[in-house]
Amino acid sequence: MDREDRGDCIDDYRSCVADCTFKRALHFGAGRDNYRLEEHASVDGSGHVVALDIDRATLAEHGARDRVLGCGQRLPFADDSFDLVFSEYVFEHLEDPAAALDEIDRVIRPGGEIVLLVPNPAHYYAKIAALTPFWFHVFYLTLQGVADVERDHYPTHYRWGRYEDLRNVDRNWTIESIDSYTGPTAYTRWLPIHAGFIVVEYLLSRKKEHHLLYLAHYSLDSCQADGKTEPVETVDQ
Repeated sequence: MDREDRGDCIDDYRSCVADCTFKRALHFGAGRDNYRLEEHASVDGSGHVVALDIDRATLAEHGARDRVLGCGQRLPFADDSFDLVFSEYVFEHLEDPAAALDEIDRVIRPGGEIVLLVPNPAHYYAKIAALTPFWFHVFYLTLQGVADVERDHYPTHYRWGRYEDLRNVDRNWTIESIDSYTGPTAYTRWLPIHAGFIVVEYLLSRKKEHHLLYLAHYSLDSCQADGKTEPVETVDQ
């Protein structure tokens, strides 16, 4: 169920989404789609992707035809609206991830699929981030030359996404796979002690509970409920 090597999590994530069959998909917390998921989600063009985000400015740059301004913890869609929900690097920013999971469960159709790429709150990187103020994150990334820090980085809470969280979602979701990825990330690459982080990651990599990222793929039984749906509400581009 899990992979030992770090691999390329974004490529794996894109491939997982691309392998899902859908008529309508929700890009949950889509932003400006920096990883170009919209074009990977439906290679043959038969699937329709709806992008949802709480930030109007970033959402305006998303390539999807239908873009919805809304909160992931209270989705503005009817029950059973989507065959696929996918999301990357969103749950660490949510104040109430349980509410977001409930909403995803509500809008996903029976027989649908859910793909989530989430950082591990139990990883020491997340613990350090949770203990430092947001202004320091912006300052630190600015020192590293990261572009658009003010636009693309948001406060983090790290309240969901541990290995046990993903394995026990407490919903009628069947686990198709959970891939895990070790660190360290690029955040420490220019520090003199970066080599020390590499050693720490090597020691921690023996237990998946301490890995840096998880890619979780779930499916819903097609007989769990009636698949009634209504058209989604969209905003003009």
